[in-house]
Amino acid sequence: MPNKAKSVTIFDVAHRAGVSKSTVSLVLTHSNKVADKSKQKVLQAIDELGYVYNRDAAAMRSGRSNLVVVVIDNLTNPLMALLAKNIEQALSEAFFQAIIVSSNNSVERQTQLISNLKEYKVAAFIICPVANTCAQWLDNLATAYHVISLMHEVPYSSAPCVLPDYTKASHVVTLQLINDSPKNILFVGDESLSAQGLLSGFNSACKKHNITPEPAITCTKSTPLHAKQIFSSTLLNNPSIDAVVCANNIIAHGVLAAAPHLKNNIVSCLHIPDITEMQPRFTCAIINTQELAKRSILVLQEQLQTNTAPVKTLVNVNLQIRETP
Repeated sequence: MPNKAKSVTIFDVAHRAGVSKSTVSLVLTHSNKVADKSKQKVLQAIDELGYVYNRDAAAMRSGRSNLVVVVIDNLTNPLMALLAKNIEQALSEAFFQAIIVSSNNSVERQTQLISNLKEYKVAAFIICPVANTCAQWLDNLATAYHVISLMHEVPYSSAPCVLPDYTKASHVVTLQLINDSPKNILFVGDESLSAQGLLSGFNSACKKHNITPEPAITCTKSTPLHAKQIFSSTLLNNPSIDAVVCANNIIAHGVLAAAPHLKNNIVSCLHIPDITEMQPRFTCAIINTQELAKRSILVLQEQLQTNTAPVKTLVNVNLQIRETP
């Protein structure tokens, strides 16, 4: 009859498996430094003895747990919700425990959430920073914790970040639109931290073809209705606009509602899941949230193992051409 779990120690497991205590510890912490044969012996011994690993006690001894806090800027955004799902899955597969919270696009809430969660022995913070996030605040957090900025880069922060190649995203969709030879092209952006990269890619594509675009405009709300109102006003003042590059396809649908005659001359820099069910579908860049999640975990593991990580990791985007109307 096996011993009761509470009376079984790591030494008992090592003795049963015929390995050292340090080997058992490496298996318990999911290290990749243990040979498969030894790992199987340890796992079998744990199963036979009914040993239970006390992660809380281990965290107190090491000063670090396997807990990772993921702060999403807006869980009502389908793209960010999908990203949160993929990060949770990727963390689980890497033997981390995720806590996922939303800052609701509020700097104050973002700050308060992280301040409260500091009370726990977290291994790291993965943060999708909201607009106006202070670089010094993020860097100060990174001096005490492992921190990764995800989806958005905070200007002048030295914290490592993982983000889509926004500049390429807008560059390739703009080039696709220019193929239709528009004369008066306009960029409609938003207030996100990614907006500058999107505008940069748009401008570089225009410059490549010696096109001087109309002055860019910004939507303060990421809703089709707001985009419709903003673009309707713009079109009244400049009816010669014949092509529009939008920050995402939420804004693109608002622009289309304001100017249905431009149906074939509207493109979207970023694909938003679920919005594709609306018609028509726009030419856009596709963001791979699974790849973003995977890269984030790789950067986190590098931080934990070597205490260093790449400053910026760009994830490629792919162009999806609009379906024939």
